[in-house]
Amino acid sequence: MKLLTYSLFLCIALFSISCSDNDDNDFLSVAEYVELNNLSPQRTITGLAYIINDPGTAPNPTVNSTVVVTYNGYFLVDGEESFDSQEDFLFPVRNFIQGWQEGLPLIGTGGSITLLIPSELAYGTRGQGPIPPNTDIGFDIELISF
Repeated sequence: MKLLTYSLFLCIALFSISCSDNDDNDFLSVAEYVELNNLSPQRTITGLAYIINDPGTAPNPTVNSTVVVTYNGYFLVDGEESFDSQEDFLFPVRNFIQGWQEGLPLIGTGGSITLLIPSELAYGTRGQGPIPPNTDIGFDIELISF
């Protein structure tokens, strides 16, 4: 009986492993993406990773500012897989996800920043549109004006 139980357990375990999705397009965590791409981002206390590509000119926007940005949003995979992009997009900073609210004030007009956002600072457990729940995402953002 023990042999039969062990064999059944082994079959279930092997079946579970063979059914898992291990293709090359699996989403990566921020930490995995940073390591894979040899990046050295700065981090906020909440876990937002960012790279200031161009600091722009002062003053910087605040969470109460309305900004015009150009951006590309992408999944963190082996290579970029864009899920959204906009040019000259006008929006109040307070209406963006928390990762943007923390990251955008780090640059001034004409500046650009890469944000690598953990899911809890993005769309969390609910997801949004093409973004599945619990998915870390990235954005390349240029601040046009505010």
